Amino acid sequence: MPGFRKQRVTIQDVAKAAGVSTSSVSNYLNDRHKHLRFDTLERIRKSIETLNYSPSTVARQLKTGHTPMLGLLMPSIVSPYHGELALALEDAAQRCGFRPVLGNGHRDAEREKAFIDELVSYGVRGIIVTTELRNPLVMLEYVRRGIAFVLFDLRSSELKMQGVDVATIDNALATSMAVDHLVSLGHRSIAYVTPPLLSASRIARMGGYAKAMKRHGLGEPLLISKDSDPAADREGDTRLAYFGQRVAAQLLKFHPRPTAVIAMNDILAVGLVAGLHKLGLSVPGDMSLIGIDDIQLAGLMVPTLTTLRPDYVRMANNAIDCLQSRLADPGLPSRESIYAPELIVRESSAPPV
Repeated sequence: MPGFRKQRVTIQDVAKAAGVSTSSVSNYLNDRHKHLRFDTLERIRKSIETLNYSPSTVARQLKTGHTPMLGLLMPSIVSPYHGELALALEDAAQRCGFRPVLGNGHRDAEREKAFIDELVSYGVRGIIVTTELRNPLVMLEYVRRGIAFVLFDLRSSELKMQGVDVATIDNALATSMAVDHLVSLGHRSIAYVTPPLLSASRIARMGGYAKAMKRHGLGEPLLISKDSDPAADREGDTRLAYFGQRVAAQLLKFHPRPTAVIAMNDILAVGLVAGLHKLGLSVPGDMSLIGIDDIQLAGLMVPTLTTLRPDYVRMANNAIDCLQSRLADPGLPSRESIYAPELIVRESSAPPV
């Protein structure tokens, strides 16, 4: 019939159909099943199914002050690594009844704080940060109020904050494994390229490379890095490929010229391949190359890229588990989960000519 609009089924309708009080239905919907007899639970369940009842999310939020949403704060979704991690986190969150809300902080302390403030004002109680915050102290007030945080890409010893859980790939191990692989192929002159050291993960990767070079007796590290003002430079997340393309020429300034190079991550490695090609050099013919992250492009570029792969799914599942546990018991000790990467050998690494 034109103009007819079906009336929404209410909690009162469910209670009437089940022959129980509205408080009993409320207990059922809020998982307070211990207050209800088994036959009551079954009557309510069947009534909800028959009436096709869907509880009002808004009403529940107004009543509890909480929402099933969780915050997902990252430097920039442009980064393929953060995009793949966000997808894994979304899948894990939805399986547990959460809806992620995404924000890009651009490694800017004010933007990060504004996003966290807004999330909490809407009733969000769980927030995942895919890298360290520029000012981690903004979490202190909210941790005291029972807001759960999980941070990626740094260690608890670097964070030094109780009540915040950490999940990360072992960044130092990743570059150490890259050096080991190249040494096993016969390389002795291995360079490392990194953007500005704006995060603990970048510092850890550089440190892992330097220690591995020393362990193999390969002399002083061959390092290319861009020094900049972190507050003014966002290139480290949004234009990494172009950075790699530009600095490729600096690899030719080392004497002797490196036979291999490790990129801080895969998208930087993509830029290095383009830059070396422009200089008339081939990968791996003139220079072997390894990245970190195993983004989708790594297996499609020419040559296909040797890389270190994080376990995205395992890290995401762990992060959601940490959030659920901390929301249930804010007083739990902080958890730290460190994951070893997997070496994925492809065409870009080969013995030196």
